[in-house]
Amino acid sequence: MDDVNVTVANDEEAFLRADRPLVDVVDRLLEHGVAIRGEVWLTVADIDLAFVGLDLVLANPDTMQGRRPDQ
Repeated sequence: MDDVNVTVANDEEAFLRADRPLVDVVDRLLEHGVAIRGEVWLTVADIDLAFVGLDLVLANPDTMQGRRPDQ
């Protein structure tokens, strides 16, 4: 498995330091896969009214099946 370095930046830093085209970033994310989880609660007066949950996995189909794209 490749070592992955993660750097957290705010939106301005990310925009100013963007040295890669967006297509390269998306290609790398799809190659390795990424999982996103989010949730939103709508609460009024300490009463939970609604919940929206999101589980999203983005990956190349070969990655999802455990194969490397170059095989």
